[in-house]
Amino acid sequence: MNNQERNWLNLFEQYTTEPTTWHALTTAYSPELEIIRSRQFTRAFTTNSDRSIIYHKNTYVLPDNQTKEQTWEIKQQECNLSDGVFHPDSENMRAISFGNDTSIWVSKQFIKDKMFGSEVFFEQEDWRYSIIPVYEGGELNRIVLIKENKQEFPSKVDDTKITELLGKWELTKTQIKPDLAMSMENFTEQEIKLDSISEDNQQWFLPEQVFVCLPQTIIEGKKIIILVGKQISNNSYKQIQVQYDVTGNLTNLVSEVYQLDK
Repeated sequence: MNNQERNWLNLFEQYTTEPTTWHALTTAYSPELEIIRSRQFTRAFTTNSDRSIIYHKNTYVLPDNQTKEQTWEIKQQECNLSDGVFHPDSENMRAISFGNDTSIWVSKQFIKDKMFGSEVFFEQEDWRYSIIPVYEGGELNRIVLIKENKQEFPSKVDDTKITELLGKWELTKTQIKPDLAMSMENFTEQEIKLDSISEDNQQWFLPEQVFVCLPQTIIEGKKIIILVGKQISNNSYKQIQVQYDVTGNLTNLVSEVYQLDK
């Protein structure tokens, strides 16, 4: 199995000809962590018999309780590229999976006059969380937190935030390059340090035990590092790091999965 085939399978193997629907509660925060808006929508996925076509439908609940639908067909022959899966909704972004219940929809390149960002997914059984830092004109415009369930709409966002992650942890570190080449390393006796990974970055602690570390302003000609993490349970923490070089091109993706070494 080559890199493209593995990535397609990791992204879509859970879906079948029977619909899978994610019921989402999405909350957009300003950089000051004030709530800009909150709304519900669903993301539904079905496939053809051999999973070579993914049928994707979003249904948005509007303020007047009306609904709006968007539909797409993601065809393996056309959309499964050497640098990730192309979604018809955005030509500058690719979907990439780490194969460990984490994945990302990520901008390939920073272009100042275009919207820039990524959606980082953390999945656990019937629950999925995604975090989307959104930049406009190089400035952080908002951070979107989406909480999803396969059975019903979440009733609320849990206000619990990460305070500390003590102890010695086992770490599985997975790296994916722009050509989808993957490498994996395992470490023991690791500490989790939520320190700034770059002098240009700031830290935000969001509800649902989410942590983000990213630049408020993206400076052209400097490397960009974006980190998004979530505490999954008392014994599990995951984070994804997105790295761009000085030209604004995506160079590396890093998934870090920590399990508490009891």
